[in-house]
Amino acid sequence: MKKISIFSTLLAGVVAFPACTPEIEPALPPVSYEPVDSATVAINIVAAEYAQAIDLNSYAADTISAFTIDLSATPALAEGSTMEYTLNMALANDMVAPVEVPVIVEGNVAKVLTTDLNTKIQALFGKRPQPDTFYSQLKALVKCAEGPNFYIISNVIEATVTPFASPIESAYYLIGDVPGWDMAAAATMPFSHSGKDVYEDPIFTITVTVDGEKMWKVAPQSAIDSGSWDTVLGNTEADGSTSATGNLADNASCAGAMKFPEAGNYKITLNMEEYSYTVEVVPDVVEYFVVGDFSGWSQTNGQRLYSVAGAPAQGWLVLNGQGANGWKISTQEDWNGINYGAGEEAAAEAATMLLSTDGGADNITQYAGFSYEVAFDAANLTLTILRTVDTWGLVGSFNEWGSSADIPMALSTEDGMDYLVATATLDAGAEFKIRANSDWAINYGDAGAGDGTLAADGSNFKVEEAGDYEVRFYFCAQTPYYTVTKL
Repeated sequence: MKKISIFSTLLAGVVAFPACTPEIEPALPPVSYEPVDSATVAINIVAAEYAQAIDLNSYAADTISAFTIDLSATPALAEGSTMEYTLNMALANDMVAPVEVPVIVEGNVAKVLTTDLNTKIQALFGKRPQPDTFYSQLKALVKCAEGPNFYIISNVIEATVTPFASPIESAYYLIGDVPGWDMAAAATMPFSHSGKDVYEDPIFTITVTVDGEKMWKVAPQSAIDSGSWDTVLGNTEADGSTSATGNLADNASCAGAMKFPEAGNYKITLNMEEYSYTVEVVPDVVEYFVVGDFSGWSQTNGQRLYSVAGAPAQGWLVLNGQGANGWKISTQEDWNGINYGAGEEAAAEAATMLLSTDGGADNITQYAGFSYEVAFDAANLTLTILRTVDTWGLVGSFNEWGSSADIPMALSTEDGMDYLVATATLDAGAEFKIRANSDWAINYGDAGAGDGTLAADGSNFKVEEAGDYEVRFYFCAQTPYYTVTKL
C-alpha cells in the first residue's frame, strides 16, 4: 500500500475484505462489505496506552500512543489503492450515536491529540473531571485504484479516560465598581444558584441596580477565600466591553472588565460549563399572577407577586387551605405567557421547591395551609417559604389587645384583587391593628404616609366615631395597604 490516512482513537479489530479487482468500473460510491473469511484477511488494532486508564490532567505529552495497527494479514491492494480510517466513540458498545476523533499514524502507532480526545469526551459526557468509560470502533474505507470502494468495520473495545478539568466552583460573586473592588465587598453580592450539583446546573445569576456606568468582573469562591486576583473572571473581548454576551477568562489570561453602559437594572447570567455570560436589562417591576383552586383558576381573580429591579418576587399569598388542590404562577393575565408549575417532587410543606416552565408541568400541590410569605425566584425557578400564617385577624382596644379572641379575617376578592376582610363593632376613638396567628411576631399598622399604606409594627389604626366597620387588608398589592370603611 502506498498511503494510509487515519482518523481514530483506540480500537482493536479483526476484519476481512477482498482484493480490489480492476475489472470493476472506477468512481463508484462506497458500499458496505461484510467479511467472508476473517481467518485469511484481517486488520488488527491493539490497544497501547489505552490499555490503562488515563487522566489527561496528569498527562504531560501532547499526544497519546493509543494503539498499534497490524496489517500483516492484509493482502496487497492494487497499485494506487489506499485505506483511510475513522474512529467512532460512543457511550455504549452498540455504538449508537458515535462521535469521531482524528488520529495521527506514525509507522504502525496511532496517536491521538490530547486536546482532540478531551473535546470528544466532553461532548459525550460533559465537563466534569471524572473517569469516563466509553467504547470505540474502527471503520476502514478501502479506496481501490480500480473498482468500487468499500468499508470494513472492526470489533468494539472499551477505554477509560479522565478529561481535562474545567472546574465549576460552588459560588461566584460580583466584584467591581459595584459593590467594590475588594473581596470583602464582593462576598456581599453572590450570584444565585439552584443548589443542584454545579455540573448538572452550571447557571448562576444576579440582578444589580446601578446609577451610571460601572465596571465589573466575577470572583469565584476560590478568589474570595484566598484573596488572589489570578482566578477573577473577565471577558475575552476588551477591557470595558459593554457586549450583551461574551466569553469568560481569568486574570491570568489578561481578561478585561465588563461594563454596564448606563444607569438601570441588569441581570447577569453565567454559564460556567461554557464559560460564557449574558447581560440583559431588567424592567423596574415585573408582575406575576398566582392562580389556582382558591381563585377559580382565573388570573383576574388571583393574587399577585412583584419582582422589583430583578430581585426575587416576595410577598404574601393566601391559599386559603386549598393549595393542595393545585395552583400555578404566570406572567400574564391568561395562559399565553410563561407559566410556572411543579418541577421536581417536593414535600407537602417544603421550605424550598423547584418549579418548571415546561408546558406539561403539573400544578403545584404543596402548601395546604392558610397563608404564606414567599420568595419566587423566576431566574432559578425556585419558590421559598419565608413565613407561614395559620390565621389573620384584628386585635385592638375592642378585645383589650388580645385578652379575648382576635376577629378573624377571611379571603375575598373584588375588581380583580384579592384581599383579607373582617368587620368589627368599634367604639369612638378605638384603636386596632392587623396581626397573624394571634401573636405579635407578625403585625401591621399604619405606615404614617396618610395614604393607607401598611408597615410592619406600624402605628395603630384609629376610628373617630363609634359604629360597625369593614377592614380590608390588600396583602398582594405591590405596596400592601388597608382600608377602613364605616358600614
